[in-house]
Amino acid sequence: MNKLRNYVFLLICFNTLLLEAQHYKNQFSTDIIQAKDLVEVIDWSRFHNMSKTSPQQLMMGEILLNTNKYALSSWWEKRGFSNTPLDNYLNLKGVSEHYIRPVAAEAEALAASLKMGLYNSSVTGVSKEIAQAKTIQLIKSLVHTHLSNSTEGWGRKWQSALWAGYTSFASWIMWDKLDELTQLETLAMIYNECDWIIKDKDLPTIKTYQDLDGAFISPGDTGAEENAWDSLILSVACAMMPENPKFNEWMNKTIFLNINALACPSDLDINKKYNGKPLKEWLVGTNINDDGTIVNHHFIHPDYMTSPFEFNAVRFFELAKSPTPKALRRHLNLVYKAFTELHFKEGDSITGGIVKSPGGTIFKTKSDAIFYPLGTDWGEGRRMNFVSFCSTVSAFSNNKSIRKEASKWVLKYGQVVLDMQNRFDDKHTYLDKSEDSYPSREEWVADKALTAYLTETLKLLGKPKFTNKKFE
Repeated sequence: MNKLRNYVFLLICFNTLLLEAQHYKNQFSTDIIQAKDLVEVIDWSRFHNMSKTSPQQLMMGEILLNTNKYALSSWWEKRGFSNTPLDNYLNLKGVSEHYIRPVAAEAEALAASLKMGLYNSSVTGVSKEIAQAKTIQLIKSLVHTHLSNSTEGWGRKWQSALWAGYTSFASWIMWDKLDELTQLETLAMIYNECDWIIKDKDLPTIKTYQDLDGAFISPGDTGAEENAWDSLILSVACAMMPENPKFNEWMNKTIFLNINALACPSDLDINKKYNGKPLKEWLVGTNINDDGTIVNHHFIHPDYMTSPFEFNAVRFFELAKSPTPKALRRHLNLVYKAFTELHFKEGDSITGGIVKSPGGTIFKTKSDAIFYPLGTDWGEGRRMNFVSFCSTVSAFSNNKSIRKEASKWVLKYGQVVLDMQNRFDDKHTYLDKSEDSYPSREEWVADKALTAYLTETLKLLGKPKFTNKKFE
């Protein structure tokens, strides 16, 4: 009797598995199902019990933990997530930027904190088990509501490759904790957004500030940031699945977008090869000025000088223990020097207006303020983007003295962020929109804190490796 009962039980289980397999076969393409076996899980063991620390890493960890505390308390309540059981999908309430991007940013920030061994329940007030469950719930809800998995979902639109990049990174971080359906839905989202960027995006070409002849074709609004964020989903896919049949296609588009994001007019005369062909053969236009400044919102804008580097893919390839294309480290030094050495004279006319008082450099050695030569339309309370940028420079610049100098700015501006967070019990950063008017400003801080903490930690583990090979 027991044998018969066991046989029936096994038969039921087998049939259930067959039904699930058939369901996946109907819902997902063969490419996506096969891709699941090509995902390389991140080796997190090297981040645990690290013998090395640095003041920069410790500070970035403190800032990131503060964003975790806020995400799991006030933010969770404000988003209306508190009444949803942990095993249910969250109602994201919309498909545009401020419904998706901030949720994805918090998902990756929490995921990295948990997996890197930083997460501390005595700081956040939430157990590691609950924090992990909520992080997975965020990931599941994001990928499930992508249009590749849900009718009327988000995706395949302006900036969606960035949101998908954040989401796919969070999924990759937590990969071994995700159920099979969420893994497949993640891959469906990745394939969908990558194909859109490569083949179907509704633009005749990528966005550029000037064309190859120097004519302004997008006056006042460069494509530096947009090309960089479009590359994010591609670079995560490459790091995540190095043996995928689409790898070379994804990689070449990643290189193309990043080179063009940070191309300046003088690059048009350079014959030096980057990942298989001369630099100028990659270019369709330019997006930054020869002095390292970037024009966005119709004026030279310091916030947007950091933006293309916020989506830098080096950290993804470092996590995968793979060399990064050499092209992805271009112009770090140029833009850094535009912050620290380029002098703006009060009263001078420059792109977008007249230089304000007191003039001088954007970074001030005797102050933790940021000088906006023509003002800013977001608010002067922003620091985390400059922290993240300087962290990237300190880790990946090929100039030793610049790396050392950039590390000091990380601490200077990082302390401003900590002081701002310490004003509030729940450790959010901003008083109100007078300090930063961006609607998703708190989640924006979480993303930059994650990037800086990960970069500072990777820096302690060894020098990054770059490759100039051709991908074909």
